[in-house]
Formats: sequence, structure tokens, C-alpha cells
Amino acid sequence: MASLHASGGVPAGWQLTPPAGTVDAGRRAFDDLGCSSCHAVAGEAFAHATADGVGPALTGMGGHHPAAYFVESILAPDAVLVEGPGYIDAAGHSTMPDYPDLTARQLGDLVAYLRSLRIGEAMPMVTAPAAVERPAAPEHKGKAFLVQTFDVRPGRLEELEGWMQGDGGRRLREHGVVSVDTYVDFTREQVRYTSVFGFADGAALQAYAQNPLASALDGEFDALVGEHGHTQQMWAPAYRAPSLSFP
Repeated sequence: MASLHASGGVPAGWQLTPPAGTVDAGRRAFDDLGCSSCHAVAGEAFAHATADGVGPALTGMGGHHPAAYFVESILAPDAVLVEGPGYIDAAGHSTMPDYPDLTARQLGDLVAYLRSLRIGEAMPMVTAPAAVERPAAPEHKGKAFLVQTFDVRPGRLEELEGWMQGDGGRRLREHGVVSVDTYVDFTREQVRYTSVFGFADGAALQAYAQNPLASALDGEFDALVGEHGHTQQMWAPAYRAPSLSFP
């Protein structure tokens, strides 16, 4: 408890975690609550969508903001004011309405849906490493890689292990992931985990990045490990060099 208070009353690396939600329920709530009357989402056909929506378009927003930002945007629209046509009223407030009757379940579902909006998201491609001498890498199933460095949320490691070894891992394989290698690095105080998702080639990696079902999988993974970045590269980011290792 003393350590907790010494770090400002929250654990190191703490971030607000919204209730767990489902993408499909969030999509329905997005339309039922009238969000679609102001915010356009490319490729979505909503019953309450209008041609003159006054809010910013949300296409691809899932890859640009952490879950906590979406929570605040929904619960306290004035917390971050974004300039744009019709976004701010004459009194300097956001034109987005409040939702005093929003339930915790609806909030979690909405955030899950917003986090899934990553179709066509451009992940940064790491440039090729400098031509320096290095041991040969062992043969690997993957030829293209999606790299995520993160820390597991407190108390969620067992759940993450179960997800990866069970339904989550199964669905990752269904969407083109041929391998996942996760490294644990305790030389760091934080961000100790690195997962390397392997794909057969660059085309398979790009297909995964643009697949909305894969985006939903990413959202489930994010809920367990917290916010983190994604990078793409065409070589393994880390490997065991047999010539420099034993046994």
C-alpha cells in the first residue's frame, strides 16, 4: 500500500480499463444511441446514419487512440475539444451530447466497436536493418512479422495464456498467423513482453491487417495486455543464434 501511494495512488503503468465488451453489440449500440447520425464510418450501413453528420468521421480510429481515450470522449465530451465544422458550439462546448443513462455494458461494447475500426490501418513498416555482420537466423515458418511490445495487465496473465493457447490462438491461425513467439525480458522495469506474429509472406500480413475479424481479435488481445504499438517487418526481430549459444 505504501508503494502504491508513493507512485501517485496507482500501479506503475496503470491506465483506465473499460468494461469488456463485444464488437457486434457495440455496433448496434453505436446506431441505436444515435452515434451514426453524427459520425460516419466507411463501409458501415447504419439505420440512423444521415448525410449531414456533424461529428468527425471515425473510420480507422481504432488504431489511433487507446481505449481510455474513447471512454473519456463518450463520458466527458468536453475533456478534449477537437476543432472542426460544427464540432464546438458558441459557448465553447462540444456539440456531442451527454449520455447519462449509458450502462457500463454499453460503454464497454461501444469502446470494443470503436477499437475494432482499423480496416486499412497502416502499421509502420520498420526499415531494413543496416548491413552489419550477424549470425544466420534459423529457419522460421514466417517470412513477414507483426511485432507488439507490451506489458500484461495486472492479474490477467493466466487469462492471456489461456486465450493464446485456446480460442484466441485458434482464431489467429484461421486468419493467417503461422506462429507466435513471445519473449519475456526482465532486464526492463516495464514493457517486458514482445510477441512476434509470423505470416507466410507480406501479402498474408497485409490481408490480416485489413481484415475486420482480425481487428476484433486485436481488440481482445489489447484488453489483456494494455496499450501498445504495432510494427511490421520482413525479417525476424529477434532470434536465438545457435553459433553464439549452448547447449
